[in-house]
Amino acid sequence: MENRQFERMLEAARSRLLLHVPKEISEKAGVRYENGAFWVRTFGRCVEVQWPDGKITPPVSKWHTLTLLHYLDLADGTPLTGRTITFSQYKDGLVRGGGLDRNVELIVRRDLGVLPREELARRCETLGAELLPSNADFCARFDFAPRYPVWLKVWFADEEFPASGRLLVDESAPSYLTIEDAVTVGALILDELTGAQHWAV
Repeated sequence: MENRQFERMLEAARSRLLLHVPKEISEKAGVRYENGAFWVRTFGRCVEVQWPDGKITPPVSKWHTLTLLHYLDLADGTPLTGRTITFSQYKDGLVRGGGLDRNVELIVRRDLGVLPREELARRCETLGAELLPSNADFCARFDFAPRYPVWLKVWFADEEFPASGRLLVDESAPSYLTIEDAVTVGALILDELTGAQHWAV
């Protein structure tokens, strides 16, 4: 049942892509289009999204696939603002976004914040993340798509406080993905960093 429902969502995403002109998608999403395919950098690697069937090579997980198709469909070209928001501050994000924010906090406290800095850096870099200076003890920027960066900020535990952390997106993020898709992106990152397989299949 769940598989059939997912296939319907995938079919709907492919159908919506056909309502656009490839050149417009290319400009609004910040991706290259040539020879019947979009070239999209996602989590440090370049994938080819075939037009019009939406097939992705090399293949990524099914949820990653669906969310990339939604990105190409929804992207409206809004520039990045340089200001970050939490997922609960996302448009319509109070419930689902707030749930992800709490989950991030828990996973950082329990799993990621107890890792040696070098190991956390290594895991982030396998997802193509760039390590950045920030007001946190540790900050990594992941690019789900050219105009969809996600930042992980971690404050490591000390004698007084347990580890804590956040995932943040640019204020322009709702111009590229819905809150449901945004939560999927956050979950894909957390899955990869912790070795969980909830969204990776």
